[in-house]
Amino acid sequence: MSRPKYESTKDLDNEKYVASLFEKVWNCKFIKLNPTKWIVDFLIQKDDKYSWCEVKKFNANFGKYVFMISYKKIEAAKILSETSGYKFIIIFNCNDCVCYHVWDFEKKYKFEYGGRTMTTRDSMDIEPVFRINPSDCIRIDNNV
Repeated sequence: MSRPKYESTKDLDNEKYVASLFEKVWNCKFIKLNPTKWIVDFLIQKDDKYSWCEVKKFNANFGKYVFMISYKKIEAAKILSETSGYKFIIIFNCNDCVCYHVWDFEKKYKFEYGGRTMTTRDSMDIEPVFRINPSDCIRIDNNV
């Protein structure tokens, strides 16, 4: 039996909001990727340059907690990045701002077994994850 899809209309609306914000800020195009075929959310295009992108909703204010991302997501992003030669960006839509982090595959990030422990939906929510310190992110004014 396969795992249910937890991506809701609200999640997709969050992605659309973030994509439209960054399209204005970076003067680029966010191309939504098919979630069945691709593990990351978007391909970002600016002229003839690209980046891979994951968008996460973070239901807290910036800096309250350390961000996290699934090990499996980074594993897939690394393959995409190394194969294409384009960077991988994670965008967090916090309650009070939007921020992003350009993943550095040479850096040693904090690694742990944890994941979604406060609002666990099923056993697969607890998994190996990487942590990203908010100080390693760049904030964007979401009133652009």
